[in-house]
Amino acid sequence: MLSGAIFIALLSWHAARYRWRFVAWLMIPMALGLWMVHSGWLAHWLTGAPLDTSRQQHALTLWLRLLVIISAAQIWLQYVSTERFICALFASRLPISFSYLLAGPLLLVEQLRQQLSHIREAQIARGVPLDGNIWQRFTALPALILPLAGQALSELSARGAALDLRAFRAVPRRTTLNAPPDSCAQSVVRYGLLILLLIEGGIRWWW
Repeated sequence: MLSGAIFIALLSWHAARYRWRFVAWLMIPMALGLWMVHSGWLAHWLTGAPLDTSRQQHALTLWLRLLVIISAAQIWLQYVSTERFICALFASRLPISFSYLLAGPLLLVEQLRQQLSHIREAQIARGVPLDGNIWQRFTALPALILPLAGQALSELSARGAALDLRAFRAVPRRTTLNAPPDSCAQSVVRYGLLILLLIEGGIRWWW
């Protein structure tokens, strides 16, 4: 019931309705994979073992839990912009290294997208069939990925020097000029969810 309610909430929010495709593209192949493994058919076809369908209910429960997580994550991503999430990470009480570990890929996404576009245009101009059929695109992927990885690795020293110049580890906590406001209600909800998570985990572990 909860999984259906979260997915319906995603569909009912007009601004986030387009995100149902991301959920479907992820959950449908996952459902097929879980069914193949936990239904017993895969072992039956490969080894000839007797068909065991006792774990199908467990697989369905796992799939519904993942549906709740993925649908709720899409709602959260629609509500919280990437810029606001990065500012919140750098203004939080998390360790600096952990905050940068989470925010680093988000900071690089746009830059990598631009570099990938430039590399693709250059390779197409050289005659690499990146705009051909599916097989040609697949075989030409190394010509796209290797230059991108090389550029990313070549910039590591420059990024490390920039972090040192900004005294990345000089203080135990960093703040931002436009840190998102954290109201009292948000703090209560956040710590309440953490307490409920610990209680639920403790009950499951105890029983």
